[in-house]
Amino acid sequence: MLNLVNLTASFFSALLLTLSFPKFNLWIVGFFSLVPLLFSFSFTKGGKNVAILSFIFGIFHFSNLLYWLVYTLTKYGELSVIFSLLLLILLSFYLSLYYVILFYINFKFKVFETPNFIKAIFFSLTFVGIEYFRGTLLTGFTWGQLGYILSNFSPFLQSADIWGIWGLSFILVLANYYFFFLLYYLFFFHKPWVNFNFLINNFCFLALFTALLSYGVYKENFWENLIAKEEKAIKVSLLQGNIPQEMKEINEIEYSLKVYKDLALSSLRERPDIIFFPETAFPFFFLYEKDSTLKLFSLFNNLEAEAKKFNHLPVLIFGTFRLEYKKGNPMVYNSLIVWHGKKLIDFYDKEKLVPFGEYIPLENYLFFLKKIVVGLGIVKPGFSKNINVPLQEKIFKITPLICFESAFSEILRKRLKESPQLIFIATNDAWFDKTSAPYQHFQMARVRAVESRKYTIQVANTGITGIIDPLGEIVKTTQLEKREVVFGEVKLFSQKTLFVKYGNILGIAGSITLLLSILILFLARSLILRD
Repeated sequence: MLNLVNLTASFFSALLLTLSFPKFNLWIVGFFSLVPLLFSFSFTKGGKNVAILSFIFGIFHFSNLLYWLVYTLTKYGELSVIFSLLLLILLSFYLSLYYVILFYINFKFKVFETPNFIKAIFFSLTFVGIEYFRGTLLTGFTWGQLGYILSNFSPFLQSADIWGIWGLSFILVLANYYFFFLLYYLFFFHKPWVNFNFLINNFCFLALFTALLSYGVYKENFWENLIAKEEKAIKVSLLQGNIPQEMKEINEIEYSLKVYKDLALSSLRERPDIIFFPETAFPFFFLYEKDSTLKLFSLFNNLEAEAKKFNHLPVLIFGTFRLEYKKGNPMVYNSLIVWHGKKLIDFYDKEKLVPFGEYIPLENYLFFLKKIVVGLGIVKPGFSKNINVPLQEKIFKITPLICFESAFSEILRKRLKESPQLIFIATNDAWFDKTSAPYQHFQMARVRAVESRKYTIQVANTGITGIIDPLGEIVKTTQLEKREVVFGEVKLFSQKTLFVKYGNILGIAGSITLLLSILILFLARSLILRD
């Protein structure tokens, strides 16, 4: 039977974990947020009870972490609060199932009984494995991976260039298990510091953490020196138009054109090499809608004329929609356009669409959700590519990520194989107003910067817009819902990290460990039933 203490521990762990993420961003709490739950498992009898506690933990955590979905669906999806809450609960229910599987398997392998270093490695590895499955199955949903909490702790963050976000999750889970290990021995053993098993396991934990911290400090010094020595830099202007989503929804093109014209003209005095606009800065079908396209060309002409005063014409990279007809069917793409002078240089079509935002997964079964998705059946995914940008009489490659794509390190890694020199994240987070979603989104950009060791630029319509260096440090940033231009310099690096070269080895290893564990449990159960 479950008791009040176990139930309270489950809720408390979920609350601590949620508080570790933005907006609260009490990241230090993340190092021990799982401890109450793990400790309760050590007192729990029966896999069924563990599954219930895991489910409660997952439901409470994800429903609080993703509360902003209710706000967005109610305000912009025009759904009732009750129906929006139901959708949030359904999503949280689905995401919680991963934790149920994870904790149940570890319980069966007695990971929460007499904890030690080997069990800690197994638990951390399977945790990464379950996050890998969550980010892969049914189109994948990576939001809220535990490793993002370490974006606030630079010494551990630096190891992301080895194993990506998956390694950061591994470290954080390992830290949680270590604190569980300490409390367990203090609770169950008299004078644990004279216990040989405690001492040898404690030494293994501390040796690993020391190695990770040493690597982090080394990499911090290495990249600080490398950035300081690199003299070549390009000037950038990031335009945060702060156009309310209501204006975009009614296709008020004139308003968008005026706002971005004023911002772009004001940025010319800084002689930027590139002016970056956010996702769908111009929400119309570029080139296909003639009137709106001509007005945009007029904006370009005004910029070109004004730029002559400074004897410097910047490259423009802006978000819009691109329309093609294939076999008579309209194909709409969420695109970024590279424009220089009077020429379209290159473009990128968003590859990873937002589930329940731009399309419905399993549409045949979830057809009743069609009304909340704009452009369902028309907005289509593009293909993975970098964009070419002419700078200083050379062609530079920039890796583009649009909105939801920045949550997937594998999308980034795939494009980094061509050795681009800058990452550009274009997004429109106006859907979320001042909820925690924009803060959580920007947190991901910091990890992408370290995974790739590239300057990373995020340009958001209403914020957060900013520049992040290869150490994951925020160089410049904006406030939410404020119209402004961010000026800055970025340095171009083309080195490939170990994560880029060898990929998500840890995530794959974790998923294989998880599958083998399930197979062992299944075979063991089959043998018992046979006997």
